Amino acid sequence: MLLYQSRLLLFTASVYRALDTSLTHLTVHRRTGEVFVGAVNRVLKLSANLTELRSHMTGPVEDNAKCYPPPSVRACAHRLESSDNVNKLLLVDYTGNRLVACGSIWQGVCQFLRLEDLFKLGEPHHRKEHYLSGAREADGMAGGSRLFIGAAIDGKSEYFPTLSSRKLVPDEESVNMFSLVYQDEFVSSQIKIPSDTLSLYPAFDIYYVYGFSSRTYVYFLTLQLDTQLTQMDAGGEKFFTSKIVRMCSNDTEFYSYVEFPLGCTKDGVEYRLVQAAYKQKPGRRLAQALGLSEDDDVLFVVFSQGQKNRSNPPRETVLCLFTLHDINLAMRERIRSCYRGEGRLSLPWLLNKELPCIHTVSYTVETQSPIDNSAKHGNIATAAASFRFSVFFTMTHDSAPFPIFPDKNDPARVLCLPQLVYLHYFRRFQ
Repeated sequence: MLLYQSRLLLFTASVYRALDTSLTHLTVHRRTGEVFVGAVNRVLKLSANLTELRSHMTGPVEDNAKCYPPPSVRACAHRLESSDNVNKLLLVDYTGNRLVACGSIWQGVCQFLRLEDLFKLGEPHHRKEHYLSGAREADGMAGGSRLFIGAAIDGKSEYFPTLSSRKLVPDEESVNMFSLVYQDEFVSSQIKIPSDTLSLYPAFDIYYVYGFSSRTYVYFLTLQLDTQLTQMDAGGEKFFTSKIVRMCSNDTEFYSYVEFPLGCTKDGVEYRLVQAAYKQKPGRRLAQALGLSEDDDVLFVVFSQGQKNRSNPPRETVLCLFTLHDINLAMRERIRSCYRGEGRLSLPWLLNKELPCIHTVSYTVETQSPIDNSAKHGNIATAAASFRFSVFFTMTHDSAPFPIFPDKNDPARVLCLPQLVYLHYFRRFQ
């Protein structure tokens, strides 16, 4: 785990209070400073000083969570009730000059709202690709023309992937809206929680607290059931762990999936329940204090104490500061250690078992780019850690080495070359 000490900053702040709704998401327009807020039954537009400018109602709506497809498409045998629409995803689409606001009703459909006045441009809801997940948990989204969407599935793995990459097209009513970026007979731009996992742990889910992009990567801060600790607890209590997920933004088939534990320790007490996060560029003084440039990215994360009570976490929280540079270095070292045959591949929610890391043979490949000596050859090249701490990466196919090319200007960054990968680890073991 990584932990940094930071100074207390004093500042004046504007305050916005929503008296008749609960707020779930917030995003700030990077040019105007205007603030868009996702809430229950409402989407709000605020000025930079948090004055309310516009309000768009999204609910309540007649619905039933058991109706699939939703009642807007086909008559449902279940009784419809007035249902709150919890905003689950919120993203400014700068190219389309619109806001993408996805809710919990109708199995998780999205509305497209004009940025100026929140006028509804469209609400695609006739295809299975339009249903992102009806779970009432707030989810995570990152990306531009390709959306990376992480969603709690509420046990419905046959309907929803936990992580997927979707197309964002100009026409709100296009049949291609939210379709998977890549799909063929064997692989696609999605990861599903296996039914075997849900049979063993019916309560298992992955909760996506925050999503963002940085350079060539897409990241998610997640909270998920720690199946090993939960299984060992004699009292049947559930334990959760926070992880940061990383993928290459140009990886259409999810070969570059990595997950890594994240948490803080203060005065010997662990804080492992992620509550909120925000990526930002450091100011001049903070960059100097951390030995960074002002162009680097830092991540502010709020954690609650312990690993229990996800839905009602302890009030004791800490604010921790991470640098993306150090997170990427830690991930890279974990990958390398598995190449050396150290530790185990611990990804029980996906594999339902642990696999030992296997020492692999290194090759040197001539290239004009600087190359990491850890280019590998073999059936599987993965990275993982020992008990409880896992990271996952796939790099080779059966007969050709897959080199890793570090960036000359940033040794923690690895250039993403997913097109060189032929074997997808997920499909091999599912």
